[in-house]
Amino acid sequence: MVTAPGRLHLGVGGLPPGPSVVAIGQFDGVHMGHRRLVAEAVRRADRLGVPAGAVTFDRHPAAVLAPDREPATLTGLDEKAELLASCGVDFVLALPLSPDLLRTSAADFVTDLLAGALDCRAVVVGTNFRFGHRAAGDPALLGELGRSHGMDVVVADLVDVAGRPVSSTRIRAEIAAGRVRSAARLLGRPHRVGAVVTGSRGRRCAVRLGTGTARPGSGRYRVSVDTGDRPGARLDTTDPAAVTLELCDGTAPARGTRLWLGLLTELG
Repeated sequence: MVTAPGRLHLGVGGLPPGPSVVAIGQFDGVHMGHRRLVAEAVRRADRLGVPAGAVTFDRHPAAVLAPDREPATLTGLDEKAELLASCGVDFVLALPLSPDLLRTSAADFVTDLLAGALDCRAVVVGTNFRFGHRAAGDPALLGELGRSHGMDVVVADLVDVAGRPVSSTRIRAEIAAGRVRSAARLLGRPHRVGAVVTGSRGRRCAVRLGTGTARPGSGRYRVSVDTGDRPGARLDTTDPAAVTLELCDGTAPARGTRLWLGLLTELG
């Protein structure tokens, strides 16, 4: 399956023929650390004159291994693919996560996917990358296996901000604690949450925030409203059962309107 932009492939079917250079990761949020990995893959692909790709997964491994502990995502799959494409890759491969995939040995992952289906000339990963059954593979093993297939393996250091590595886990924690400005700094853009208007009057409306995506903790926030021509607004989540949105100008959208809210900063 390929999406309308033509760059997201669900599974290896329909992939352009190799060779290629890829960055691999969960890439939830496509934060500043992820973008560094992808930029390195694009640079190397350009130098070799081959397509650059990003290899990810259609959902978090916890969705299969421990569904009750699956974390809220920072980006859905389509948004993730759009963000990765904006980094310059020619294709995004989302591997459908399944028990069979999680049982794949590290050696088979390299032989069948990286050397086989993708014909990789180089692979870029972070220092915390793990792969294969029970996450037995690490960057050192990837380098060893890659060399046997004539594949360069580039291991990029994690990006530090304020003395700590940037990670999707850290960003989720910032959002849950209401520190949305900090989360935006780590992401390189405001985090977005979906919402549906459940009632409106004047400039104020009641909204239901989407599930599955990381939502801000209890507080008041300045947000952008992505409906094409809406001004900014204030989001109030202090009562989880009565979340409200107040536009700074204009009339609130009608009941049933779907919105994307960009979390800009927390308000006192």
